[in-house]
Amino acid sequence: MNSQKATVRRERRRNMRRSALRTVAILFLVACAARVPEAIVYGMDLCAYCRMQIDDRRFGAVLLSEKGRTFKFDSIECLRRRAAELATPASSMWVSDYKNPGTMVRADSAVFVNLGPGKTPMAGGWAAVTSKSAAAELGIASADIRQWSELP
Repeated sequence: MNSQKATVRRERRRNMRRSALRTVAILFLVACAARVPEAIVYGMDLCAYCRMQIDDRRFGAVLLSEKGRTFKFDSIECLRRRAAELATPASSMWVSDYKNPGTMVRADSAVFVNLGPGKTPMAGGWAAVTSKSAAAELGIASADIRQWSELP
């Protein structure tokens, strides 16, 4: 009888260890998962910088803070201004693909094109596309194509 009780106790301890290891593994995977911002609700959300309603799917932008908070913007210009004001760097920044409105791409991998003054919500003229070839398809001259770090 005592050997049965001992066997049951060993089995319980083994199951508890397995359960604890599974829990730790799941927590590790969740912590390491790529964080993505929540989606912009066009026509409802307000810009975190200028407080304008975010309507145009071609120009939306999002900043994800280190703490996981999502800040939404109506233009690349508003995102740039807010990012410049931050005391700590953002976890990630996302911009809407001009050629695929509403599709978000990371700002550090996007290519920015100057459409000209007055052609964007805040009149700065900057839009994002996924590549230089996508910019060329828009008829944008190479002088008007920049990376995130090169934007004014």
